[in-house]
Amino acid sequence: MAWNTIREKKSEVKGMAASKIVEVHPSGKALSDISGEENMKSESNRNREKDLAIGMEILDLDFLLSVVENTEGNDKNDVAMRRLTFDELLRREQLDTIDSNSLKVYAMNEGELYGKVIQCEAMKVLTERTVRKSKHGN
Repeated sequence: MAWNTIREKKSEVKGMAASKIVEVHPSGKALSDISGEENMKSESNRNREKDLAIGMEILDLDFLLSVVENTEGNDKNDVAMRRLTFDELLRREQLDTIDSNSLKVYAMNEGELYGKVIQCEAMKVLTERTVRKSKHGN
């Protein structure tokens, strides 16, 4: 008998919850105020994205190279740092400053740690170096 009363109470609660749908606006503002707020939020998000992009620019080239060229270890955080640093050097168009032995690791991409974009860019730089070397050798 106790089970029947519990089921009845649950069905009453469900029925009450479904019938009480209330549309809520943040801080009691009208819809026109909300759209203006969303525009301001999107603008502040763009500013925040700009700030994040600028942060890597303060890092010295020697530091970036030390991170990228230290290819030992497969720790998730180490790989993430190498990927971010490689992307920054790509953005700066300074991939030609990376050591060839390190570029070989990125080009081979054993364990698929770095992704196809990094693998492709490393191959491009190695190819350019090979072409230059063969032209100077002849």
